[in-house]
Amino acid sequence: MPGVKRKRSFLSRHPRLKCAVYTVYGLLFVLGWLLTLPLRLLPKRVTYWLGRCVAVALVYPRLERKINLNLEYVYGSRMTPRRARALGLKSVINAVWSALDCYYLWIWWWQSDIRRIVERAFNREPLDRAIAQGRGVIVVTGHYHCFELMPVYVRKVVHSDGGVIPRSFPAPLLNWLYGRLRMMHNIPSFFDDVKGVVRALRAGGVVGILPDLHARKRLGVPALFYGKPTLTLDIHVRIASQLGCPIIPAFMMRHRRIPWQYSIVFYAPIAVPRKAGAEVIAGTTQTINDLIEWHLRRYPGGWIWFHNKWGLW
Repeated sequence: MPGVKRKRSFLSRHPRLKCAVYTVYGLLFVLGWLLTLPLRLLPKRVTYWLGRCVAVALVYPRLERKINLNLEYVYGSRMTPRRARALGLKSVINAVWSALDCYYLWIWWWQSDIRRIVERAFNREPLDRAIAQGRGVIVVTGHYHCFELMPVYVRKVVHSDGGVIPRSFPAPLLNWLYGRLRMMHNIPSFFDDVKGVVRALRAGGVVGILPDLHARKRLGVPALFYGKPTLTLDIHVRIASQLGCPIIPAFMMRHRRIPWQYSIVFYAPIAVPRKAGAEVIAGTTQTINDLIEWHLRRYPGGWIWFHNKWGLW
């Protein structure tokens, strides 16, 4: 449980071995995508149906325990086993479908038309207004549906430069691989590169970040999520305070009947005072957490409920 000191995992105590293991993951990742090239010959409806079957039969049984731990922790007795299974299946199916979205987005990048994938945008006016002011914009979202589509939409539909602030993997190969895949659509990845983020924002670009997962101790601040304590990234709030740029929350919303098509929802901008103190930074970080939580409570099935957000294992 949170607050109880747990023994570090074997890989955490051996960083070189962890790097080697994640390098193997990267190689298997590439091999797996190469082996799935024939999927392009199938109609998308068949491909996503197969993805659903894989999620239910293979993926969910491996993640069921972690999903149930998180759901019971944040919802308590209100989360019955039946509701937990239904929500867990939705989460896993959406995760597998998001992997298929990335498959078409990156492997067949020259055939991906983001205007056909993201059909509608709700409340986009604040984003356009902020870009027109030339101060740069930080867009925050969660690991929710296929979040990798959002920077492509901003680049090709909104016509704004920028990039994303991704999490660094233990293996350089994985960082390089994901960076190259995003560059298929000219989306820079700022791995531990605050200077690059600042340059992009000062040039009036849009930079995306996902602060919804459990942060490392040196990068996170104490905050609440679903009313439970956790560590949350605040680097985006600090940068916004330094540059005076707004923070705009946004989420990808998958269509029910056509799972490879989306809408995108933008929320009202969050302003951060210039040169804000630690209390204001922490308060704004909590405000962003609250907004992400509010969205997830309304549409919980798109989030990855199998991440160790609250340190339960």
